[in-house]
Amino acid sequence: MDKFDVFVFGTGTAGQLVAQECAAAGKKVGIIDIKEYGGVCSQRGCDPKKLLLASSEAFESSKNMNGDGITGKIKINWKDAFNYAKRYTSNIPKNTEKNLKENGIICYHGKASFKDAHTIILDGKEIRSEYFVIATGMQPLSLGIPGEKYTLTSADFFNLTEVPEKVVFVGGGYIGMEFGHMLCRAGSNVTIIDKGDQILSPFETFTSNLLEEESIKMGIKIIKNAQVSSIEKIENRYCVHYAINNQIHQVTTDCVFNTAGRVPSIDKLNLALANVVTDKDGVLVNSNLQSTSQAHIYACGDISSKSLPLTPLSSIEAKVVADNLNGKKRELNIPAIPSSVFTIPQCSGIGLTENEAIEAEKTYHTIESEASEWFNNQRINAPLYGYKIILENDSNKILGAHIVGPEAAEQINMFAIAMKANMTFEELKDVIFNYPTWGNDIKSF
Repeated sequence: MDKFDVFVFGTGTAGQLVAQECAAAGKKVGIIDIKEYGGVCSQRGCDPKKLLLASSEAFESSKNMNGDGITGKIKINWKDAFNYAKRYTSNIPKNTEKNLKENGIICYHGKASFKDAHTIILDGKEIRSEYFVIATGMQPLSLGIPGEKYTLTSADFFNLTEVPEKVVFVGGGYIGMEFGHMLCRAGSNVTIIDKGDQILSPFETFTSNLLEEESIKMGIKIIKNAQVSSIEKIENRYCVHYAINNQIHQVTTDCVFNTAGRVPSIDKLNLALANVVTDKDGVLVNSNLQSTSQAHIYACGDISSKSLPLTPLSSIEAKVVADNLNGKKRELNIPAIPSSVFTIPQCSGIGLTENEAIEAEKTYHTIESEASEWFNNQRINAPLYGYKIILENDSNKILGAHIVGPEAAEQINMFAIAMKANMTFEELKDVIFNYPTWGNDIKSF
């Protein structure tokens, strides 16, 4: 029987950090992954997405400047973009495992599950550990409909070597919108079906609506308040059936992606046998990220009940877990976290939306504007730019900031710094920014 001081489930950002820090502190550490090493973000998520997006960004810039310095027909070669992304991701599993082993961490592959609170089973073999860390990330939410087996997931998107003529995304969140924008620019006829009345529901309505309008202008069909009821395969195509106000509609497509959301990937761990309490958000944890029912079992990253599915937060949580395991008692303290949808234009937000400010009974006022005619946007002939800032009445502190535009993801970082430093909006605007940059635009918000 193998025995460890710390055993980690998951080799993504969070799992690697905990394993490395515990091994550096002299602990015997084991780690396992049911898939290839490296986690979602580096291979089937954030990083390859941004690599594929680079071609769309170049295409958009060239298209917008056509006739104002750029000539000739521009198009995206999806196969080349695919190969470009693969060059980056192909060596990640091997290099990740090599790095872990070089630091004395014992690496396992396969499906392991709990036998009891201190024992797991892997291929019939028992492995014991004094402490366990669950960092298995998230997996696609099941649609629970007939024909769901025909859907593709975000992981399949990164194996898409050809552009489909028609594609349907079930869900208008981060993934559906980002992938939809890329495939639309590459030549696909894109339809996004969402059950809610707003795409990108976690984001501010003002910026989300502006992005929706621009998405429709570029050719994406967006169907809201619609519930997909079934998917039918007809020869080599698929018919997606959906209901709006109890009326059934359908759309025929070459492929269907399930982008309806993601849930904690914990269903195969048999956590009940270890007496680990869970809910829809993942493993129930305290402020030290310990299981509320088993203090020797920790959870970090996307499967912690205190988490959001954002890579920067996974790193913060992993550091909290590692410190606690290494004798430095530490609680999770989450600052305001910026989040972005890497469509073109980008849509970003931090802090409260106006609806959340109302729910929290804040006394506030807003500053909002459609700023597409501003210099930085006009300089590159970009079609859309806008913002909405939510400020506390008495203090003028920033409760929330929301931007849609070409560089919204970088601009929102300015607000992250300001909110971390507890600055007022005036204090942020008093900063001398480089001119003429997108950051300097904040002075005019």
